[in-house]
Amino acid sequence: MNLSFRRMTEQDVNNVYEIEKKIFACPWTKKSFIFEVRNQKYSYPFVAEENIRIVGYIVAWYIANELHIGNIAVLPEKQRQGIGKFLLNNLFDLLKDIDISYLEVREHNYKAIKMYESFGFSSLYKRQAYYPDGEDAVVMIKSMQNGKNDGLV
Repeated sequence: MNLSFRRMTEQDVNNVYEIEKKIFACPWTKKSFIFEVRNQKYSYPFVAEENIRIVGYIVAWYIANELHIGNIAVLPEKQRQGIGKFLLNNLFDLLKDIDISYLEVREHNYKAIKMYESFGFSSLYKRQAYYPDGEDAVVMIKSMQNGKNDGLV
């Protein structure tokens, strides 16, 4: 698999949105992705491409040495091939001064939780009825010093 990692552009939004609709019951809107692409001060939207085809993406916010991963998705037929890990690895490699990283994940998304745990994320607490369909979110956190996981703060 020959993957590349690059910043998401407005020209990518239609393809990203198509993936978003396939993956999530409550997808982000196209306007949301466009906002993230244009917000270059705090937003870090990236895509993973395989042979010029977008196969996954990640959107994160980086403020005051804190990284919040807001969205990550991989085409259904490309899942379980390491693309999610590729996206996370590249993001962490790019942002060297992260002190803490966190995200929310559906409490029943066991595959994603397992992947995040492999990166050193730990479950912190649940957010009740976080998603529009009423499902709870697990807030996961990773404390980092110089790109290494040092456990919870």
